[in-house]
Amino acid sequence: MKKLTAHENLTLWQQFKSGDAHAFQLVYLKYYKVLIRYGNKISMDTEQVMDAVHDLFLNLWNRRTFLSDTDNIEPYLKTSLRHELVRRVAESRNSYSFDDSPELTYEFEKDAFYYQHDSDEREATFQRLEKAVQDLSPRVWETLKMRYFDKMGNQEIAEKMGINYQSVNNNIHRGVETLRLKLDQVA
Repeated sequence: MKKLTAHENLTLWQQFKSGDAHAFQLVYLKYYKVLIRYGNKISMDTEQVMDAVHDLFLNLWNRRTFLSDTDNIEPYLKTSLRHELVRRVAESRNSYSFDDSPELTYEFEKDAFYYQHDSDEREATFQRLEKAVQDLSPRVWETLKMRYFDKMGNQEIAEKMGINYQSVNNNIHRGVETLRLKLDQVA
């Protein structure tokens, strides 16, 4: 399937939220495989990932009227899937006793080691990112904060900042590219 523009994403999402089964089917077909691949990066239990993706879409359909608008569906779905997988892992950990299973204890300790390593790498990356953010113009930084931290859509950002939609797109693109270049230079 072709990549959708922000406006097409927003329209598709709004149609889905209004109960359009065809729009829901398009969202499912477009993002199902992407979410499976993404989920498999988080969990090595493919069955659990597939169940989580199916449950995610079922929950989306059942709660569609309560969902916020988005013009960027893929990150929205990935974040939802990540939360679902974390919830499942927490539930499964609560149902096992590590004292009863040396294999699980070993797996937990191995995961803790890799988590610490990942945590150190994340901290270094975060520090590089902080330095790179300081080079952004205040306007570009404000746009990025609204988009990625406040999870606002581009149209909403445009209205809040009093600028046109294309300027929001340009600021986001400029900011992301600047950060990417700065992080690549440092790394």
